[in-house]
Amino acid sequence: MGLPAGHAFGDAIPDYDDLQRVSIHRFPEGNHEIMELKEGADGSLYQFLVDDEGGSIDASAIDSSRFLAVLHDGKAVGGGVFVGNAPTELYYVDYYRDTYRVDLFVTDDRENPTEAKFVLTLYRHLWPGLPAEVEALRILTGPYSPDLLGHFEYRHNNRTFVLGAIRRLPTGVNAFEQTQQDIAAQLVSHTQWSGLGQTLRYIHDSSLMAFPYEWVPAETVAERLIDRLDFFVQAAPELEPYEAWIREWYEHLSGEMLIQRLHGNVDLRTMWVEDDQSWFIGGWEGDVRLPIEQRTLSGSPLEDLATLQRSMFWACGGNKPWCIQAMSAIFEGYGDPMMTIPFSAFVLDRACEELICEKDLDDGRPDLPLAFLDWFRETALDTRPEMELSEFMC
Repeated sequence: MGLPAGHAFGDAIPDYDDLQRVSIHRFPEGNHEIMELKEGADGSLYQFLVDDEGGSIDASAIDSSRFLAVLHDGKAVGGGVFVGNAPTELYYVDYYRDTYRVDLFVTDDRENPTEAKFVLTLYRHLWPGLPAEVEALRILTGPYSPDLLGHFEYRHNNRTFVLGAIRRLPTGVNAFEQTQQDIAAQLVSHTQWSGLGQTLRYIHDSSLMAFPYEWVPAETVAERLIDRLDFFVQAAPELEPYEAWIREWYEHLSGEMLIQRLHGNVDLRTMWVEDDQSWFIGGWEGDVRLPIEQRTLSGSPLEDLATLQRSMFWACGGNKPWCIQAMSAIFEGYGDPMMTIPFSAFVLDRACEELICEKDLDDGRPDLPLAFLDWFRETALDTRPEMELSEFMC
Protein backbone atom coordinates (compact mmCIF):
# COMPACT_ATOMS: atom_id res chain seq x y z
CA MET A 1 0.00 0.00 0.00
CA GLY A 2 3.02 2.29 0.03
CA LEU A 3 4.02 4.86 -2.54
CA PRO A 4 4.71 4.74 -5.37
CA ALA A 5 3.71 1.11 -5.89
CA GLY A 6 0.43 1.47 -3.99
CA HIS A 7 -0.54 4.43 -6.14
CA ALA A 8 0.64 2.50 -8.92
CA PHE A 9 1.36 2.78 -12.14
CA GLY A 10 4.74 1.17 -12.59
CA ASP A 11 7.71 1.65 -14.84
CA ALA A 12 7.73 1.59 -18.63
CA ILE A 13 9.34 -1.13 -20.72
CA PRO A 14 12.67 0.20 -22.08
CA ASP A 15 13.21 0.78 -25.78
CA TYR A 16 14.45 -2.26 -27.63
CA ASP A 17 17.68 -0.41 -28.54
CA ASP A 18 18.47 0.09 -24.84
CA LEU A 19 18.55 -3.67 -24.27
CA GLN A 20 21.03 -6.40 -25.08
CA ARG A 21 20.20 -9.99 -25.96
CA VAL A 22 20.58 -12.75 -23.38
CA SER A 23 19.18 -15.52 -25.59
CA ILE A 24 17.21 -16.01 -28.80
CA HIS A 25 15.00 -18.96 -29.79
CA ARG A 26 12.97 -19.54 -32.90
CA PHE A 27 9.18 -19.25 -32.57
CA PRO A 28 6.73 -20.07 -35.31
CA GLU A 29 6.62 -16.90 -37.42
CA GLY A 30 9.37 -15.17 -35.46
CA ASN A 31 11.87 -15.18 -32.62
CA HIS A 32 11.61 -15.30 -28.85
CA GLU A 33 14.25 -12.99 -27.36
CA ILE A 34 15.25 -12.60 -23.73
CA MET A 35 16.90 -9.24 -23.09
CA GLU A 36 18.47 -7.21 -20.28
CA LEU A 37 19.46 -3.57 -19.89
CA LYS A 38 22.74 -2.59 -21.53
CA GLU A 39 23.39 -0.16 -18.68
CA GLY A 40 22.18 -0.18 -15.10
CA ALA A 41 21.11 -3.83 -15.09
CA ASP A 42 18.94 -4.53 -12.03
CA GLY A 43 18.59 -8.31 -12.22
CA SER A 44 15.39 -8.21 -14.25
CA LEU A 45 14.88 -9.43 -17.80
CA TYR A 46 12.55 -8.58 -20.68
CA GLN A 47 11.03 -10.87 -23.28
CA PHE A 48 9.97 -10.03 -26.81
CA LEU A 49 8.34 -11.77 -29.75
CA VAL A 50 9.99 -10.24 -32.80
CA ASP A 51 10.41 -10.90 -36.50
CA ASP A 52 13.75 -11.59 -38.16
CA GLU A 53 14.43 -7.83 -38.43
CA GLY A 54 13.76 -7.22 -34.74
CA GLY A 55 10.34 -5.68 -35.28
CA SER A 56 7.40 -6.57 -33.06
CA ILE A 57 5.14 -9.29 -34.47
CA ASP A 58 1.40 -9.45 -34.13
CA ALA A 59 0.56 -12.19 -31.64
CA SER A 60 -2.18 -13.41 -33.98
CA ALA A 61 0.54 -14.36 -36.48
CA ILE A 62 1.77 -17.15 -34.22
CA ASP A 63 0.93 -20.57 -35.68
CA SER A 64 -1.06 -21.83 -32.73
CA SER A 65 -1.21 -25.43 -34.00
CA ARG A 66 2.58 -25.69 -33.52
CA PHE A 67 3.10 -23.25 -30.67
CA LEU A 68 0.30 -24.39 -28.37
CA ALA A 69 0.71 -28.11 -29.02
CA VAL A 70 3.81 -28.30 -26.81
CA LEU A 71 2.20 -27.04 -23.59
CA HIS A 72 3.01 -30.17 -21.60
CA ASP A 73 5.32 -30.86 -18.71
CA GLY A 74 8.99 -30.55 -19.53
CA LYS A 75 8.54 -29.40 -23.14
CA ALA A 76 10.60 -26.48 -24.43
CA VAL A 77 8.62 -23.45 -25.60
CA GLY A 78 10.88 -20.79 -27.06
CA GLY A 79 13.50 -20.11 -24.42
CA GLY A 80 11.46 -21.59 -21.61
CA VAL A 81 10.28 -24.95 -20.31
CA PHE A 82 6.61 -25.59 -19.64
CA VAL A 83 5.67 -26.87 -16.16
CA GLY A 84 2.17 -28.33 -16.13
CA ASN A 85 -0.30 -29.75 -18.63
CA ALA A 86 -2.78 -28.11 -20.97
CA PRO A 87 -5.36 -29.64 -23.34
CA THR A 88 -3.75 -31.59 -26.17
CA GLU A 89 -5.19 -29.33 -28.87
CA LEU A 90 -5.57 -25.58 -28.46
CA TYR A 91 -6.67 -23.08 -31.07
CA TYR A 92 -5.91 -19.38 -31.23
CA VAL A 93 -8.88 -17.00 -30.73
CA ASP A 94 -7.60 -13.51 -29.96
CA TYR A 95 -4.92 -11.55 -28.16
CA TYR A 96 -4.46 -8.49 -25.99
CA ARG A 97 -1.25 -6.56 -25.45
CA ASP A 98 -0.37 -3.84 -22.98
CA THR A 99 2.84 -2.46 -21.51
CA TYR A 100 3.40 -5.39 -19.20
CA ARG A 101 1.84 -8.48 -20.78
CA VAL A 102 0.62 -10.22 -23.90
CA ASP A 103 -2.50 -12.35 -23.48
CA LEU A 104 -3.22 -15.08 -26.03
CA PHE A 105 -6.83 -16.26 -25.79
CA VAL A 106 -7.30 -19.86 -26.89
CA THR A 107 -9.83 -22.68 -26.88
CA ASP A 108 -9.83 -26.46 -27.07
CA ASP A 109 -13.13 -26.48 -28.97
CA ARG A 110 -12.41 -27.12 -32.64
CA GLU A 111 -16.11 -26.74 -33.50
CA ASN A 112 -16.45 -23.31 -31.86
CA PRO A 113 -13.04 -21.65 -32.23
CA THR A 114 -14.33 -18.13 -31.57
CA GLU A 115 -15.00 -18.39 -27.82
CA ALA A 116 -11.87 -18.53 -25.66
CA LYS A 117 -11.69 -20.94 -22.72
CA PHE A 118 -8.12 -20.26 -21.63
CA VAL A 119 -5.66 -17.38 -21.62
CA LEU A 120 -1.92 -17.72 -22.08
CA THR A 121 -0.15 -14.72 -20.56
CA LEU A 122 3.40 -13.79 -21.48
CA TYR A 123 4.96 -11.28 -19.08
CA ARG A 124 7.13 -8.62 -20.70
CA HIS A 125 9.15 -7.59 -17.63
CA LEU A 126 10.58 -10.50 -15.67
CA TRP A 127 11.90 -10.71 -12.12
CA PRO A 128 13.40 -13.78 -10.41
CA GLY A 129 10.89 -15.94 -8.60
CA LEU A 130 7.19 -16.57 -9.08
CA PRO A 131 4.89 -13.74 -10.17
CA ALA A 132 2.07 -13.05 -7.74
CA GLU A 133 -0.67 -14.73 -9.78
CA VAL A 134 1.36 -17.91 -10.36
CA GLU A 135 2.37 -18.20 -6.71
CA ALA A 136 -1.22 -17.73 -5.53
CA LEU A 137 -2.94 -19.96 -8.06
CA ARG A 138 -0.49 -22.81 -7.51
CA ILE A 139 -1.69 -22.97 -3.90
CA LEU A 140 -5.21 -21.53 -3.82
CA THR A 141 -7.17 -24.00 -5.92
CA GLY A 142 -10.94 -24.19 -6.09
CA PRO A 143 -13.93 -23.52 -8.33
CA TYR A 144 -13.69 -19.80 -7.57
CA SER A 145 -10.23 -19.44 -9.12
CA PRO A 146 -8.88 -19.47 -12.68
CA ASP A 147 -7.32 -22.95 -12.67
CA LEU A 148 -3.62 -22.67 -13.37
CA LEU A 149 -2.79 -25.22 -16.06
CA GLY A 150 0.91 -24.45 -16.03
CA HIS A 151 3.67 -21.86 -16.41
CA PHE A 152 6.91 -21.32 -18.35
CA GLU A 153 10.24 -21.28 -16.52
CA TYR A 154 13.49 -19.80 -17.78
CA ARG A 155 16.89 -20.21 -16.09
CA HIS A 156 19.51 -17.47 -16.19
CA ASN A 157 22.52 -17.02 -13.90
CA ASN A 158 21.23 -19.77 -11.59
CA ARG A 159 17.93 -17.95 -11.09
CA THR A 160 14.47 -18.97 -12.26
CA PHE A 161 12.23 -16.53 -14.10
CA VAL A 162 8.61 -17.16 -15.06
CA LEU A 163 7.93 -16.15 -18.66
CA GLY A 164 4.19 -16.71 -18.57
CA ALA A 165 1.28 -18.89 -17.49
CA ILE A 166 -1.91 -20.41 -18.87
CA ARG A 167 -5.15 -20.47 -16.90
CA ARG A 168 -8.87 -21.15 -17.27
CA LEU A 169 -11.26 -18.35 -18.22
CA PRO A 170 -14.73 -17.80 -16.69
CA THR A 171 -17.92 -18.79 -18.48
CA GLY A 172 -20.43 -16.76 -16.49
CA VAL A 173 -21.70 -13.17 -16.44
CA ASN A 174 -19.29 -10.37 -15.57
CA ALA A 175 -20.14 -8.96 -12.14
CA PHE A 176 -19.80 -5.33 -13.21
CA GLU A 177 -22.33 -5.85 -16.01
CA GLN A 178 -24.58 -7.91 -13.71
CA THR A 179 -24.56 -5.08 -11.16
CA GLN A 180 -25.62 -2.53 -13.75
CA GLN A 181 -28.47 -4.82 -14.83
CA ASP A 182 -29.55 -5.23 -11.21
CA ILE A 183 -29.53 -1.47 -10.70
CA ALA A 184 -31.77 -1.00 -13.74
CA ALA A 185 -34.15 -3.63 -12.34
CA GLN A 186 -33.90 -2.22 -8.78
CA LEU A 187 -32.77 -5.64 -7.58
CA VAL A 188 -30.34 -6.66 -4.83
CA SER A 189 -29.75 -10.41 -4.51
CA HIS A 190 -28.84 -10.99 -0.87
CA THR A 191 -27.97 -14.63 -1.58
CA GLN A 192 -25.66 -13.73 -4.45
CA TRP A 193 -23.73 -11.02 -2.63
CA SER A 194 -23.54 -13.03 0.59
CA GLY A 195 -22.01 -15.81 -1.50
CA LEU A 196 -19.37 -13.39 -2.73
CA GLY A 197 -18.51 -12.53 0.87
CA GLN A 198 -18.15 -16.21 1.70
CA THR A 199 -15.90 -16.73 -1.33
CA LEU A 200 -13.62 -13.82 -0.41
CA ARG A 201 -13.38 -15.08 3.17
CA TYR A 202 -12.38 -18.51 1.87
CA ILE A 203 -9.65 -16.90 -0.25
CA HIS A 204 -8.34 -14.85 2.68
CA ASP A 205 -8.43 -17.81 5.09
CA SER A 206 -6.65 -20.02 2.56
CA SER A 207 -3.98 -17.32 2.09
CA LEU A 208 -3.61 -17.06 5.85
CA MET A 209 -2.78 -20.76 6.01
CA ALA A 210 -0.53 -20.80 2.94
CA PHE A 211 1.52 -17.59 3.28
CA PRO A 212 3.26 -15.71 6.12
CA TYR A 213 1.29 -13.19 8.15
CA GLU A 214 1.94 -10.87 11.09
CA TRP A 215 0.30 -8.47 13.50
CA VAL A 216 1.67 -4.94 13.20
CA PRO A 217 1.01 -1.72 15.15
CA ALA A 218 -2.00 0.07 13.68
CA GLU A 219 0.02 3.27 13.87
CA THR A 220 2.32 1.85 11.19
CA VAL A 221 -0.64 1.41 8.84
CA ALA A 222 -1.90 4.88 9.74
CA GLU A 223 1.47 6.40 8.85
CA ARG A 224 1.30 4.84 5.38
CA LEU A 225 -2.25 6.07 4.88
CA ILE A 226 -1.21 9.58 5.93
CA ASP A 227 1.77 9.50 3.54
CA ARG A 228 -0.61 8.59 0.72
CA LEU A 229 -3.04 11.31 1.77
CA ASP A 230 -0.24 13.91 1.63
CA PHE A 231 0.54 12.77 -1.91
CA PHE A 232 -3.12 12.86 -2.96
CA VAL A 233 -3.73 16.34 -1.54
CA GLN A 234 -0.66 17.67 -3.33
CA ALA A 235 -1.86 16.16 -6.61
CA ALA A 236 -5.50 17.18 -6.13
CA PRO A 237 -6.13 20.44 -4.24
CA GLU A 238 -9.84 19.51 -4.31
CA LEU A 239 -9.05 17.25 -1.34
CA GLU A 240 -7.94 20.10 0.91
CA PRO A 241 -11.42 20.62 2.50
CA TYR A 242 -11.44 16.92 3.43
CA GLU A 243 -7.83 16.54 4.52
CA ALA A 244 -8.14 17.37 8.23
CA TRP A 245 -10.93 14.95 9.11
CA ILE A 246 -9.57 12.13 6.91
CA ARG A 247 -6.17 12.53 8.57
CA GLU A 248 -7.83 12.48 11.98
CA TRP A 249 -9.69 9.28 11.02
CA TYR A 250 -6.41 7.58 10.18
CA GLU A 251 -4.83 8.78 13.41
CA HIS A 252 -7.70 7.16 15.32
CA LEU A 253 -6.41 3.70 14.35
CA SER A 254 -4.91 1.98 17.40
CA GLY A 255 -3.91 -1.45 18.64
CA GLU A 256 -2.58 -4.07 16.23
CA MET A 257 -3.70 -5.02 12.75
CA LEU A 258 -3.47 -8.35 10.91
CA ILE A 259 -1.33 -8.14 7.77
CA GLN A 260 -1.48 -11.06 5.35
CA ARG A 261 -1.35 -11.99 1.68
CA LEU A 262 -4.17 -10.33 -0.29
CA HIS A 263 -5.81 -10.85 -3.63
CA GLY A 264 -4.88 -7.23 -4.36
CA ASN A 265 -7.30 -6.48 -7.20
CA VAL A 266 -10.85 -7.26 -6.06
CA ASP A 267 -12.74 -5.46 -8.80
CA LEU A 268 -16.15 -6.39 -10.23
CA ARG A 269 -14.68 -6.15 -13.72
CA THR A 270 -12.48 -9.16 -12.95
CA MET A 271 -15.21 -11.21 -11.22
CA TRP A 272 -17.94 -13.37 -12.73
CA VAL A 273 -21.16 -15.04 -11.59
CA GLU A 274 -21.21 -18.56 -12.99
CA ASP A 275 -24.33 -20.44 -14.09
CA ASP A 276 -24.61 -22.21 -10.73
CA GLN A 277 -24.41 -18.79 -8.98
CA SER A 278 -20.92 -19.51 -7.67
CA TRP A 279 -18.29 -16.81 -7.98
CA PHE A 280 -15.25 -16.85 -10.23
CA ILE A 281 -12.52 -14.48 -9.00
CA GLY A 282 -10.02 -13.28 -11.60
CA GLY A 283 -7.60 -10.39 -11.67
CA TRP A 284 -4.87 -12.25 -9.78
CA GLU A 285 -2.04 -10.61 -11.70
CA GLY A 286 -0.98 -8.25 -8.93
CA ASP A 287 2.15 -6.21 -9.52
CA VAL A 288 3.90 -8.65 -11.87
CA ARG A 289 6.09 -5.81 -13.16
CA LEU A 290 7.79 -5.15 -9.82
CA PRO A 291 10.49 -7.07 -7.93
CA ILE A 292 9.19 -9.20 -5.09
CA GLU A 293 10.21 -6.76 -2.35
CA GLN A 294 8.20 -3.96 -4.00
CA ARG A 295 4.96 -5.82 -4.61
CA THR A 296 1.94 -4.57 -2.72
CA LEU A 297 -0.11 -7.71 -2.13
CA SER A 298 0.30 -7.78 1.66
CA GLY A 299 -1.99 -5.80 3.92
CA SER A 300 -5.19 -5.98 5.91
CA PRO A 301 -7.90 -8.19 4.39
CA LEU A 302 -10.13 -5.15 4.79
CA GLU A 303 -8.14 -3.51 1.97
CA ASP A 304 -9.52 -6.07 -0.50
CA LEU A 305 -13.02 -5.36 0.78
CA ALA A 306 -12.48 -1.60 0.51
CA THR A 307 -11.34 -2.01 -3.10
CA LEU A 308 -14.49 -4.05 -3.75
CA GLN A 309 -16.68 -1.38 -2.16
CA ARG A 310 -15.25 1.30 -4.44
CA SER A 311 -15.74 -0.94 -7.47
CA MET A 312 -19.38 -1.47 -6.49
CA PHE A 313 -19.85 2.26 -5.98
CA TRP A 314 -18.78 2.85 -9.60
CA ALA A 315 -20.76 -0.08 -10.98
CA CYS A 316 -23.98 1.21 -9.40
CA GLY A 317 -23.36 4.79 -10.52
CA GLY A 318 -23.07 6.14 -6.98
CA ASN A 319 -26.42 4.67 -5.87
CA LYS A 320 -25.57 4.66 -2.16
CA PRO A 321 -28.66 2.81 -0.78
CA TRP A 322 -28.12 -0.02 -3.27
CA CYS A 323 -24.40 -0.14 -2.56
CA ILE A 324 -24.94 -0.24 1.22
CA GLN A 325 -27.47 -3.08 0.92
CA ALA A 326 -25.19 -5.15 -1.33
CA MET A 327 -22.10 -4.53 0.83
CA SER A 328 -24.07 -5.45 3.96
CA ALA A 329 -24.83 -8.84 2.40
CA ILE A 330 -21.16 -9.27 1.44
CA PHE A 331 -19.99 -8.55 4.98
CA GLU A 332 -22.64 -10.87 6.38
CA GLY A 333 -21.27 -13.69 4.22
CA TYR A 334 -17.70 -12.64 5.00
CA GLY A 335 -18.26 -12.65 8.76
CA ASP A 336 -17.02 -9.22 9.86
CA PRO A 337 -18.94 -6.03 10.71
CA MET A 338 -19.16 -3.64 7.79
CA MET A 339 -18.84 -0.20 9.39
CA THR A 340 -15.62 -0.46 11.35
CA ILE A 341 -12.91 2.15 11.78
CA PRO A 342 -10.21 0.31 9.79
CA PHE A 343 -12.51 -0.65 6.91
CA SER A 344 -13.70 2.95 6.63
CA ALA A 345 -10.08 4.15 6.65
CA PHE A 346 -9.21 1.99 3.65
CA VAL A 347 -12.38 3.08 1.82
CA LEU A 348 -11.43 6.73 2.31
CA ASP A 349 -7.94 5.99 0.99
CA ARG A 350 -9.34 4.32 -2.13
CA ALA A 351 -11.74 7.20 -2.78
CA CYS A 352 -8.88 9.72 -2.62
CA GLU A 353 -6.83 7.60 -5.03
CA GLU A 354 -9.79 7.43 -7.43
CA LEU A 355 -9.96 11.21 -7.50
CA ILE A 356 -6.35 11.36 -8.72
CA CYS A 357 -7.01 8.76 -11.39
CA GLU A 358 -10.22 10.39 -12.61
CA LYS A 359 -8.62 13.83 -12.83
CA ASP A 360 -6.09 12.41 -15.29
CA LEU A 361 -8.74 11.07 -17.67
CA ASP A 362 -10.31 13.14 -20.45
CA ASP A 363 -13.70 11.61 -19.62
CA GLY A 364 -12.99 11.14 -15.92
CA ARG A 365 -15.58 11.58 -13.15
CA PRO A 366 -13.80 13.21 -10.19
CA ASP A 367 -17.23 14.30 -9.00
CA LEU A 368 -18.10 10.74 -7.94
CA PRO A 369 -15.34 10.22 -5.33
CA LEU A 370 -15.90 13.79 -4.09
CA ALA A 371 -19.62 13.10 -3.73
CA PHE A 372 -18.80 9.97 -1.76
CA LEU A 373 -16.49 11.91 0.59
CA ASP A 374 -19.25 14.49 1.14
CA TRP A 375 -21.71 11.71 1.94
CA PHE A 376 -19.29 9.98 4.30
CA ARG A 377 -18.56 13.20 6.17
CA GLU A 378 -22.27 13.95 6.57
CA THR A 379 -23.55 10.48 7.51
CA ALA A 380 -20.67 8.37 8.89
CA LEU A 381 -18.24 10.72 10.59
CA ASP A 382 -20.33 11.08 13.74
CA THR A 383 -21.00 7.35 14.03
CA ARG A 384 -17.39 6.36 14.73
CA PRO A 385 -17.83 6.02 18.53
CA GLU A 386 -20.58 3.40 17.97
CA MET A 387 -18.73 1.38 15.34
CA GLU A 388 -18.15 -2.31 16.01
CA LEU A 389 -14.71 -3.85 16.27
CA SER A 390 -13.20 -5.76 13.38
CA GLU A 391 -11.68 -9.15 14.12
CA PHE A 392 -8.67 -8.05 12.06
CA MET A 393 -7.67 -5.61 14.80
CA CYS A 394 -6.92 -6.18 18.44
